[in-house]
Amino acid sequence: LAKQARESMEELGPTYIKVGQMLSVRPDVLPAEAMDELAKLQDGVPQFDSSVAFATIESELGAPVNEIFEEISPEPIAAASLAQVYKARVRPSVLGRGDDEEPVTVAVKVQRPSVKALASKDLYVLRRASEIYQGLMDRYIAPNQRTDYVSLFNEWAVGFYTELDFLNEMDNQLRMRGLFEERGMLGGENGVYIPKVYESLCSSRVLVTEFVDGKKLSQCEPAEIKVLTKVGQDVFL
Repeated sequence: LAKQARESMEELGPTYIKVGQMLSVRPDVLPAEAMDELAKLQDGVPQFDSSVAFATIESELGAPVNEIFEEISPEPIAAASLAQVYKARVRPSVLGRGDDEEPVTVAVKVQRPSVKALASKDLYVLRRASEIYQGLMDRYIAPNQRTDYVSLFNEWAVGFYTELDFLNEMDNQLRMRGLFEERGMLGGENGVYIPKVYESLCSSRVLVTEFVDGKKLSQCEPAEIKVLTKVGQDVFL
């Protein structure tokens, strides 16, 4: 059943994939088996054609891909609900550096085609559904409950829609990096590393950042998880 749900969300598109991602980290809502299946939606979503992605890069950044990047992976290294990511090496001249310098290795995030139009329609349908569900809960199922499901959905929808403009992500990443640098918490054994953002190579549909190797917390050893969990708590607080 969990596999069928995950496959249905993939077929329905970005908005429903995002819902699946949200549910994949909610042990208070779903059993572990269902969460494990939906976790595949985090970075294992079917990719879209790379020729479309490269055309998007060229239209957004105003130059051929091979003039910006010395090399770029022919296929994405990860694909998720709103975008897919390529590993590339930026030509030094593009960043205003000398040609004798080494190319910079970056992650290139490219938005899925027509995702904004699809998301707008999906959010409209889901909001109507939340209104119907609210009415059923208030009248028949749990008239004494006080949860405002429509407001909850609206709040989630605003956050989701904001993600569709990668310039918002760029601004947030720059701000967080600056704040962590000020507090001496950027990198190091007890800090968090936030990749550099290359602003001149970013647009509402393309985001280029420093490439950083890493792994999911779920792939770490128990001793590592214990240490990293404390770091995460300290950073959040």
